[in-house]
Amino acid sequence: MERWLAKLRRTRFVYRRSNPFTKTVIATALVLSVVALAALGFAIHDAQNRTQQLKDEAAQLEQDNAQLEDNIDSLGSADSVDQIAKDELGLVDPDTIVVKPES
Repeated sequence: MERWLAKLRRTRFVYRRSNPFTKTVIATALVLSVVALAALGFAIHDAQNRTQQLKDEAAQLEQDNAQLEDNIDSLGSADSVDQIAKDELGLVDPDTIVVKPES
């Protein structure tokens, strides 16, 4: 181990200047990496917004579904049948007297 450390201490590191092409390639790769990261950030943000919209829509649909289930449950009652007959079909009870003004 000591031999290795001694050899490392005697070793001189020589730094060469890189050619302009290598610098250009590295700079281009760096710029493209930053652009790709920015694009991914925007994509993540859009996906999060869409996810929130879908969650809100799902909550609204669940609420509508619960209301429709309540309506279905009440359809079999006598009051419900009476109300539908009056509102949608224009029917009245046989004991009811209807007075319409002349026009």
